[in-house]
Amino acid sequence: MKNSFNPSVQQFKLFLQDHPLLLKQVRQGNMTMQDAYEQYMLLGEDDPSWKNYQKKEKKDVKKDKEEKTSNQLYQKMWKHIEELDANKVETHINDLNGAIDNLLTLIGQFKQFRSKNQSGAGSSSDQFFFHPKD
Repeated sequence: MKNSFNPSVQQFKLFLQDHPLLLKQVRQGNMTMQDAYEQYMLLGEDDPSWKNYQKKEKKDVKKDKEEKTSNQLYQKMWKHIEELDANKVETHINDLNGAIDNLLTLIGQFKQFRSKNQSGAGSSSDQFFFHPKD
């Protein structure tokens, strides 16, 4: 009974309430209560290794918050999609398609111009070659 008045034992009991999986390990015989207490005293409450023994409910709360945020995002996205005017979207797509066609035509013309200059480069250089007169 004298250990029950020790503040560190009281803190360990509170710690076990927040880490029921640690208590489960003791009950399954994977570790003794003495080993768990010694690790608690050596590592302290804030050691990251204790996260494995925390209540699953806390982890589920985080997942629930993430799912709720995700659902809100999807709802907002669907709301905007529903508000879209299909005719305006079609008009914008047609305009964009026309711009892409114009760009492709321009690139084709540039390639033709470039190939003509490269093939005609030999003849044009002969035009500027001066032959010395006798």
